[in-house]
Amino acid sequence: MNVNIGTYSFGGIASYLGLGPSLKEKFETAKSLGFTGVELLPVDLDNDVEDVKKWAQECGLEIVSVHAKPTEEIVKKMAALGGKAVIWASTDFCNKEEAIEVAHELDAMAEMAEPYGIKIGYHNHSKEFYMDQGLPLLEHVANNSSKCYFQLDCGWTMNAGTYPPSFIRRYKNRIVAIHVKENAKVQGPGPQPRSAHAEGTHESPFAHVKEMSLEERQAMLDQYNARNQSPEGKKKFEVQCKIGAPESNMDWQEIKNALDEQDFEAFWVVEREGFYGDHDQCLREDCAWIKENIH
Repeated sequence: MNVNIGTYSFGGIASYLGLGPSLKEKFETAKSLGFTGVELLPVDLDNDVEDVKKWAQECGLEIVSVHAKPTEEIVKKMAALGGKAVIWASTDFCNKEEAIEVAHELDAMAEMAEPYGIKIGYHNHSKEFYMDQGLPLLEHVANNSSKCYFQLDCGWTMNAGTYPPSFIRRYKNRIVAIHVKENAKVQGPGPQPRSAHAEGTHESPFAHVKEMSLEERQAMLDQYNARNQSPEGKKKFEVQCKIGAPESNMDWQEIKNALDEQDFEAFWVVEREGFYGDHDQCLREDCAWIKENIH
């Protein structure tokens, strides 16, 4: 079974900021840990596309996708790299009406990407399962879009209180990928998310990383790390147990069974923010467990 890893797993927010190991070094580590492909971040595409392609080929890795707001520039780069999808990692919307706006925006992005052979997907966290008018916000997006796909982050889905195999079956042939993230506790979707029309910027905080100095990037990372050390910040990551652990509430085989009912194969991407031991050993065990236990 092919198992991919997001470059986000090599440093979290630091990876979004282009800090830490180089992309080539991340590719080499991913291969050494047993992974067969990678999902990139926007900052990774600041490298020359031909260099990225060469490094991936040297490591025997497939580039499957990128976590980025879909623009034609990003879509072109992903097509040049032989990728499958551009995944919008998050955006603000707080109710059914705004979810419908997002659905229409995703459909427009999908139409733009079709000539390049790239699928457009949306990646969820827990907040997209906030209920409005009888359904989770993410289902309002799905029900009002005909061209976009989803990268179901199974850990956050279960953490929000939705059983991933049920969502996959409900939206058969709409799941382009899943994020493999362990979960040991249902915490719910949280309070109503921020409105897309609230005052202030709605741009990704990492949208202009390329123009930032190393000092500015480090300062932003320090702010995120301080926030993640707060009680609320720790709460988000303490649920990410060892894959297959007794306390896990995930049924990965049933997730695979549900995905197998689709007419195409969804790709699996390990994304880990909570580590229970040595960073690389943790990722190696994630990869090995999936290959050994999922059929």
